[in-house]
Amino acid sequence: MVRTLFCFFALGISLQMIHFDESIGAADLTVEEAQRMAAPLVEQHRVVGLSVGIIDGSRRFSFHLGEARPGEGPPNDQTIYEIASISKVFTGVLLGIEADQNPLTLLDEAGHDDSGVAVPDYQGQTINWLQLATHRSGLPRLPTNFGNAGADNPYANYDSSKAIEFLQNYRLPRRPGTQYEYSNFAFAWLGHLLTLQDGASSYERLLQKRITRTLQMDDTVVNLSDRQKRRMAIPHSSFGTRASTWEFADMPGAGGIRSTTADMMKFMAAVLEPTQISADRDLVEGIEMAWKEHQASSREHFAMGLGWQIARDGETRWHNGQTGGFHSVMFVNRKHQVGVVALTNTAEARQVESMAENIVRRLAGGGDLADLEPEHDSKPREITVDLATMQRLVGRYELSPTFVLDVHVVEDRLMVGITNQPTLQVYAKRKDRWFYKVVEAELDFDLPAVGPAKSLELIQNGIRQTAMRTQPALFTKDEIGSAF
Repeated sequence: MVRTLFCFFALGISLQMIHFDESIGAADLTVEEAQRMAAPLVEQHRVVGLSVGIIDGSRRFSFHLGEARPGEGPPNDQTIYEIASISKVFTGVLLGIEADQNPLTLLDEAGHDDSGVAVPDYQGQTINWLQLATHRSGLPRLPTNFGNAGADNPYANYDSSKAIEFLQNYRLPRRPGTQYEYSNFAFAWLGHLLTLQDGASSYERLLQKRITRTLQMDDTVVNLSDRQKRRMAIPHSSFGTRASTWEFADMPGAGGIRSTTADMMKFMAAVLEPTQISADRDLVEGIEMAWKEHQASSREHFAMGLGWQIARDGETRWHNGQTGGFHSVMFVNRKHQVGVVALTNTAEARQVESMAENIVRRLAGGGDLADLEPEHDSKPREITVDLATMQRLVGRYELSPTFVLDVHVVEDRLMVGITNQPTLQVYAKRKDRWFYKVVEAELDFDLPAVGPAKSLELIQNGIRQTAMRTQPALFTKDEIGSAF
């Protein structure tokens, strides 16, 4: 069985070394200074539109750059974006509320009588709620019956009935709780179970009942009203072409929430000081339970709350997310009373997160972004490869009928599309070895002395998988602009 390694809802970022130097004082960050830190993203066409919300103690401010919709100028506090995997933080808070309010405990078996299926077990050991919320359930990143979805809107038709079908036939590969494996499916199923547990008619109703109504986050939704649709930013791919929004069926808990800068700032304020923002005891307890460290860090992985990733400083909670046309990242640090959220209508990860991370450090007096990088930078050195050689790599490479890599050239860039996932640029370290900048993965092409590549190896997390070249690329160079 082919392992689906890629996951673009949440992309790893360089927080491994984050640490705030207490000896450095933090002068107030001005709006103008923050804008200067973000402006190159728009000026260099890395993103089409960008919104940034900042909390610094008692100060709150936001700014907006680029364009939300063609011809309508920059976004504003009410512009709506897909927040993608930041949705997992909300699902984590919902779990915290449920665990506080009911006899349910985080170590109980995760399930519900009305779910239609029992979660899989491994030699009699079942999955508990905590393992679903900390990526240690043993459930895969994506279910194996996900493969017939369209790449431009992959989750639109995957509903709980298909999830039940998958769970009925899935065997856990290991004992739950023993290994980290990022799983969109686990969080989607968690949100579905919580909806059943509460008796709500949908995940969106549960979200409204438990979180957004109390915090007056009226634009934090799954399904948009007609008025909200007119405020939705137009999505773009990582190389600036028009993309599709992502819709979700009845399991949006992993990545289906949309929100605004204004609403996300309300949420960050509630996370920073729950009792000051809300008199709703259940919500306060849910926020606190989600904030708490429930899984210790390891050399390879961050510590986790419920949904939250916990940076190496032990103080900063964060999450990020990406769909086919949006990217988001949020940082919250209670010790320094700072929060930053960045929302963009472009599937661009690394530089957006670097900018937001830099602002967080600036607010906390922690120095420049360069201080966050490991002392010995392990990122590959990028080289230039001539167009003729790049054209020899073009083709379709099949790991399985439902996992196909489509390699093509756009101008002077090598682009790789993967079934049901965004098309991304890769960069050369050798003429036959290419790497991603937004995920830790590489492609090693079997390139003969003459002629096209015969196959490629997808290398990620120490696993190598061979995909044979089956035919030329699905799209010609002239068709790329309209296809993605």
